[in-house]
Amino acid sequence: MARKQDYQSAFDVIGPVMIGPSSSHTAGAVKIGNAVYSVLQAEPERIEVHYYESFAATHSGHGTDKATVGGAIGFSTFDTRIREALEIAEDKGIEVEIIEESGSSLGEHPNCALIKADAGDRHVEVNGISIGGGTIKIKSINVNGLCILMNHGLPILVVDGQTDNAQINHLINDLIDWNVDINEQIKTIKKEGWLLACNLNKSLDPDLLERIRNKYSDIVFSYIK
Repeated sequence: MARKQDYQSAFDVIGPVMIGPSSSHTAGAVKIGNAVYSVLQAEPERIEVHYYESFAATHSGHGTDKATVGGAIGFSTFDTRIREALEIAEDKGIEVEIIEESGSSLGEHPNCALIKADAGDRHVEVNGISIGGGTIKIKSINVNGLCILMNHGLPILVVDGQTDNAQINHLINDLIDWNVDINEQIKTIKKEGWLLACNLNKSLDPDLLERIRNKYSDIVFSYIK
């Protein structure tokens, strides 16, 4: 169930400017797709979508497929190209597979999509739920086998790379010094790399994001908003 803190403003409840008949099944699906596009850092070569419960039952009729794929190739909720997203993906040579799962939702919510995408040697998986009004929550993020479990709304700053704990701590300290309003940070560290997700209380200024990227040029920063 959505809580009032999951919504940033009244506009999140009313719903966004969007293409499609349903904020939950189209606008929310676009944003889950956008999360994949942000973390993948490139246009996908392959998209695999697993739908659960309500999404699995109604995705075709509600335009959820177009919305999910459109978001995953970088279209916003109000981009008119959403209507032709499947055809556009096909024209671009992007392989798309839609799978209707029969089991319980991975996200413990009926409007759930697990999207897997590949670009080059980067593999990303995002499990997201659409909780109404075009608002989503991210339940998990996987980058090249490194996984974070979470239950957070947007915005989220995702950071991954191959470094040591000292640099991660320097980065977090810099974020705090630069007044990045972090609600919670979740990280996983393995010998092959590390993955950090920072749920933010407010939007990140684009100039500040560029400053962070310039200072830590060997680290991948993805901003889901």
